[in-house]
Amino acid sequence: MWGLNLGAYLSVSTESDMWGLNLGAYLSVSAESDAYKAGGDENRPLHTISRFIRSQHSDLWITARSVVHRLRLSWHHSRIISYLVCMDMQTKTQRRLNALLQWFYARRCLASPTAPKDRRALQRRVRSGSVVMPYKGHYIGAEEWNKLSYAERIIWSLRSVCRRYQGIVLCGPSAAAVHGFTTSLKTQRYVHIAVSKRSQAGRHGFIFAHYYKDPPPTCEIDGMLVTDAMQTMMDCGRTLDFVNAFEICSMGLRKCGFANKALQGFVGRKRRLWGIIRARFVAECADLLCENGGEAVAVATIIELGYKQPQTQVTFTSPLDGREIRGDFCWERDDGSLVVGELDGRRKYTDPAMTNGAEISEVIMREKDRESELNMLQIPVVRFQMEHVRKREPLRQRLEASRIPHDSNVWRSPFAGFRCVAY
Repeated sequence: MWGLNLGAYLSVSTESDMWGLNLGAYLSVSAESDAYKAGGDENRPLHTISRFIRSQHSDLWITARSVVHRLRLSWHHSRIISYLVCMDMQTKTQRRLNALLQWFYARRCLASPTAPKDRRALQRRVRSGSVVMPYKGHYIGAEEWNKLSYAERIIWSLRSVCRRYQGIVLCGPSAAAVHGFTTSLKTQRYVHIAVSKRSQAGRHGFIFAHYYKDPPPTCEIDGMLVTDAMQTMMDCGRTLDFVNAFEICSMGLRKCGFANKALQGFVGRKRRLWGIIRARFVAECADLLCENGGEAVAVATIIELGYKQPQTQVTFTSPLDGREIRGDFCWERDDGSLVVGELDGRRKYTDPAMTNGAEISEVIMREKDRESELNMLQIPVVRFQMEHVRKREPLRQRLEASRIPHDSNVWRSPFAGFRCVAY
């Protein structure tokens, strides 16, 4: 049995390393109290004290030694009250880490601490799931990470790497992400940089260095030094698989306003470069009429499955009011009849940039009307989703059932047997 008379006031400045408590006018817990007897728990008074401390000063760090010194408790009781108080209180380390993370957030990049104690503390939080580490040594809170879009995650990660390693030149998929040609996280497993010494080339942790005999043309975007648009598209055509290379080149041509011939001419002038044949093939197939990366991925997958490359964004005249209606893809069969393909994705119904601010129901009704008008023109419509594109077999079944013509020149693809190691 024990009792505590905590007195009228105990207070120490919160800015010092010592602890401070304002326990009010008077707090007395007795082992003979009704609460103690009813609870049947010898530690019930300690729970009462800890709840009061947490409610009044939740931002303080109370150590067992401080409790023993101030309240003259036994070692056993000090351990209990220290645990109860510290269980949900913010530590000095956590405050330091929060300040560190906020400093980097203000600069739109990941935290890359230099102090070993900060790295160890953040690594512990990575294991607990409260912090994410996209690249080794670069950290961000899980809550903040989940708020970012895919494009923002990539840019923040690359910006933090460029900030840490001053003067590096991003190339390949990394440069494509900075240019805005892709938002695919899959291709950002490594940070691709350009180096002028052959001895520096190769994979170094999450850094993938590519040797350039002649310094590539560069430009600065948002504080990051990257290879220019044409060089980036050619490099992706040389090093990536066909689907990702096609997406980047198609989106690059559309974003920059270049024609296919411009990219073909740039790639055609290059000689004695590894993978240049693949880059030329991508330059020939790239379609700047693809409105987004999903459509570009779908076209590339259709080509890889051996079907004829569709025309994109083909317009037809409505039989009702004479207005223009468009289909995502269009094929001409061997008998001269047409087939329209429609790619259904979530962004089509949720992205304000694609819905023009309309409700989901309104977007769906407009799609139904357009499909009905195409059917009036005796043009069948085959619909597929990105999930079908990723799995391929459901897409192949739909194309085959719609009698989409095959490409007789599919055998000439230089990507046959190619294994991408860029991600």
